[in-house]
Amino acid sequence: MKEIAQIKRTLANNPWLITQECFFQLHEQINDLDIVSYAQIKEQYEGEEDDAYQDGGIAVIPIKGTIMRNVDRAVAKFFGICDTMVVQEQLHMAINDPSVTHILLDVDSGGGSVTGVQETAELVAQANKEKPVYAVCEGMMASAAFWIGCQARAVIASKSAKVGSIGVYLPVIDNSEYYKSQGVHVELIKNKEATYKGAGFEGTSLTNEQKENLQEMVEDIYKEFSESVKQARPAIQESAMQGQVFLGTKSKGVGLVDLVGNYEDAMNLLIFEK
Repeated sequence: MKEIAQIKRTLANNPWLITQECFFQLHEQINDLDIVSYAQIKEQYEGEEDDAYQDGGIAVIPIKGTIMRNVDRAVAKFFGICDTMVVQEQLHMAINDPSVTHILLDVDSGGGSVTGVQETAELVAQANKEKPVYAVCEGMMASAAFWIGCQARAVIASKSAKVGSIGVYLPVIDNSEYYKSQGVHVELIKNKEATYKGAGFEGTSLTNEQKENLQEMVEDIYKEFSESVKQARPAIQESAMQGQVFLGTKSKGVGLVDLVGNYEDAMNLLIFEK
């Protein structure tokens, strides 16, 4: 099932902008798939419409579930994955549709993989220059979801919403000791110049140089993330950018959101602005 194997491969040795809770939830979902075939998933979800819709000139674009890029649409529906390519497509449609006057991002996501997130956030910022973009969260707007959502003109979160988790991590599974206990020794042969090639290869341990290289990658991503957030939300407190999440009311106090409210409040604000 190559469509699902593609997701599985991204879980280790790749940087993530996601809460640990949501990361492990995705991991468990994939591991529980032994009895489900791709054909069954395809049959159940193929042809389902995207969840975006228009309400009186307001284009409502959902950003819900684990955020990833270029995922088979049936598989994305099955896992509840939000594909950044689909979100970008919906944003372009809303920008170019003359009947759309405002855009609302309906967010409930703990984040996801890094790929595609920065580009989606930049497109939200671009869209906001052409038509007012608001973001509302009644569940979770964390990490990658916050990077995207915070680019909106106004961010509204309910009292019980979880907001923030500004940070990056990269899980590397070192199972070399397990391999040794099974009498298996993995030797990775590569050209001598390839210091960083094969970092994290199954059954091996990272060298110090490889760890430093991966750490540098994580720091670079965080720099882009944090600078984008601060540009969009200059009132944000530095102490709120340490990977933690805040409940709705407190998230307003530290500059993560503008208003405490719900979906209906967000719609009313957009209607009033019109």
